[in-house]
Amino acid sequence: MSRARGKLHEIAVTASKSGGGTSFAAGSDLWDDPNGALRFHKDHHGMRKHDYHLVEFVLDDQTGDGLRFPSVPHDAMWVSKVGPGRETPCPNKDTESDYSVLEPICVSDDGRRLIVRNDNPQKEQWAFTMNFVKRGEDAADPDKFVSWDPIIDNHNGGV
Repeated sequence: MSRARGKLHEIAVTASKSGGGTSFAAGSDLWDDPNGALRFHKDHHGMRKHDYHLVEFVLDDQTGDGLRFPSVPHDAMWVSKVGPGRETPCPNKDTESDYSVLEPICVSDDGRRLIVRNDNPQKEQWAFTMNFVKRGEDAADPDKFVSWDPIIDNHNGGV
């Protein structure tokens, strides 16, 4: 078997002010806006079953709050699997995250980039919460996080 290859996907995450809170938008050909989900298809990229997606979330903070990803990757992203026929859970600080398929591996660029590995081994859904910290806030205190909770929809395990 040949060595696994990663396919890099850049996803722009724009944060802006909205009615006293923060709203988020994703910019990527993987983004399904009406459903609030990122959709991954290995077969669309000529990937093999053991290949993986390398996802680079790039923050464009337009809030004026100095948002950044927390420096600890597992604080920047909480992940939980969605069971068949179940409501989509939104992981929070009390959820035990499952990083078996989606693994946040690095925060870089002074907190403006989060790198995540998505193995996408089979058709399944994953809920995740992406966390940000305002300038001057304690990055180790999850009660201070500004959060966004889209979905990851893995469609196949490749060819």
